[in-house]
Amino acid sequence: MQKRNWGLGIILAVTLFLRIPSLFEPYWYGDEAIYLTIGQAIYKGVRLYAQIYDNKPPLIYLVAAVVDGNLFWYKFVLLIWVLVTIWVFYKLAEKIFEKRLWVMISTAIFAFGTSWTKLEGNIGNAELFFLPFTVTTVWLLWEHKPDLKRIFLAGILLGLGGLFKVPAVLEAAIWPLVWIVFGDRDWWRKTLVFGSGVALPILASLGYFLANGSLDEYIKAVWIQNLPYILSWKATTEAAGIFSLKARAALMFILGAPILGLSKRIGKRGVIIGLWGLIALFAALLSGRPYPHYMLQALAALALCPGLLVTGKIWEKIIGGLLIILTAGVVVMFNFYNYATINYYANFISWVFKKESTQSYIGWFDPQVNNNYKIAELVKAGSLPQDKIFVWGDMPMLYALTKRSPVGKYTVKYHIKELNAENETMEMLISNPPKYIIDFGSHQDLPGLSGLLNDAYLLQKNVGQVMIWRLSPLDQAGN
Repeated sequence: MQKRNWGLGIILAVTLFLRIPSLFEPYWYGDEAIYLTIGQAIYKGVRLYAQIYDNKPPLIYLVAAVVDGNLFWYKFVLLIWVLVTIWVFYKLAEKIFEKRLWVMISTAIFAFGTSWTKLEGNIGNAELFFLPFTVTTVWLLWEHKPDLKRIFLAGILLGLGGLFKVPAVLEAAIWPLVWIVFGDRDWWRKTLVFGSGVALPILASLGYFLANGSLDEYIKAVWIQNLPYILSWKATTEAAGIFSLKARAALMFILGAPILGLSKRIGKRGVIIGLWGLIALFAALLSGRPYPHYMLQALAALALCPGLLVTGKIWEKIIGGLLIILTAGVVVMFNFYNYATINYYANFISWVFKKESTQSYIGWFDPQVNNNYKIAELVKAGSLPQDKIFVWGDMPMLYALTKRSPVGKYTVKYHIKELNAENETMEMLISNPPKYIIDFGSHQDLPGLSGLLNDAYLLQKNVGQVMIWRLSPLDQAGN
């Protein structure tokens, strides 16, 4: 290894060390459990969106399908993915900073952020999966005059990022603006080529789902239902409530206009980082929800800001400082959910050195986790892999833990309620009764469920407040 790469090697080694505990987490995080459940279903041949539902684009479920919904291997894939992302960011930072010190500091900030539990860096959410695509796009287009092949490739990569999560595509707006303000006469041709590249993976996905008969469901789930999802959140703080989606968009334009207007004074480096930071922050806050992993989208641009603030010219310093202050304000106003860091590692170390039991270790993540593991063991002992189950609650990890598929399309109660799918769900339960129904004490919220349980099921066991109902032998024989 060359001497100058020792710093990168240390950063990658530290990142690997920081991510090791994530490989041994229990099944506890709801969204991650949905990805794994759907991944298992795809692995078994179930059609995404038509036969099993969630509202994200398909690639994150395909990652989960590759590992057959196994949490350890899913986290392992994520670990490798993050290390590759850090390397790509390092290559980008080399283009941006002349001094190697700031290449390494920026890379270290970025690497730490991708693994920081405060940002849910330990969780396999879509942001971590699309980061290498957005960062590589900037790396490819950073050259003064990238050729059309490179521009097209960059567009394809950004389109692939959008197939992990749609807000990644918003970053496409950076480049036409940069080409225009710096007087590139060929900006329209570059924009057309770049836009074609972005559209290609998305159009390919439409073609795929058309071919397998799921196009309508795909369009509704990913491209139509996400709009009301964005608009449905009620802010958890007064400040975030005032800072509405329209207000956020207006602020982005108000701050972005001077960056474009003063582009010749600011210079290319400051303009690109400034636009990238503003657009990525806007995309991260698109829904207004206080989920910290959303902020990972803006992490790359923000990691460059300290270097810009210290080494840049006056206007670059202003850009770097502005993005840092804006991010601090966002964190305060949106009151993001808080996840422990020191206790996270302390819990893992205590378990590794057998100072606490496995039960205590997994219970640290959520008091319900131990009960879920007990329920899963009971269900696996009393059913076959091809049997289906139904969880009436928001605990999709039970599907992933048991390796049993859900009856119907939905993996969580809140999807059934939000989409008014109660009648559809009951029809599926009656026509294709599952081997087990796991009721989290709210069967009255699903009209008809109480009657079905009384008529066709036997209460096998209570685990905490959870009732495990097993299909009676007579009804099982009839089916």
